[in-house]
Amino acid sequence: MKKILAFIAALLFFATAAGYAQTEGGWDNWEKTSCYSKISFRMHYVGKHGSQHHWQVQLRNDYEELVSFNYNITDKIQEHTITTHRKTLYGNKVSDVIDIYTKEEDIYLIVDKLSLSPYPENFIDCDNTQGN
Repeated sequence: MKKILAFIAALLFFATAAGYAQTEGGWDNWEKTSCYSKISFRMHYVGKHGSQHHWQVQLRNDYEELVSFNYNITDKIQEHTITTHRKTLYGNKVSDVIDIYTKEEDIYLIVDKLSLSPYPENFIDCDNTQGN
């Protein structure tokens, strides 16, 4: 009887662990940007390929309307900008996965110059009290 209970417990443990891994898929939790409370991001470290680190990023717009903004990938101390792009997202949508390759293993994502239009104009000030 003890062996059967131990076997069932092991099955439940592995089923739960497998379900969690499939659900999360290695992605970090959603984080709000430091400046805009309704723009969030999450990252997934894929692994190292040669001398480069492969990351995947998704961005989420919790505004009701379309927005556009710059996102910058930088090293942790924000000394070297790795890439800067402009992204447009419809209201309440999540971006496709964005692949990023870096020499640094630790990276940081910064969002700025948010506009309630697809064009880089009439930028919105930070609305997050903890923002820059």
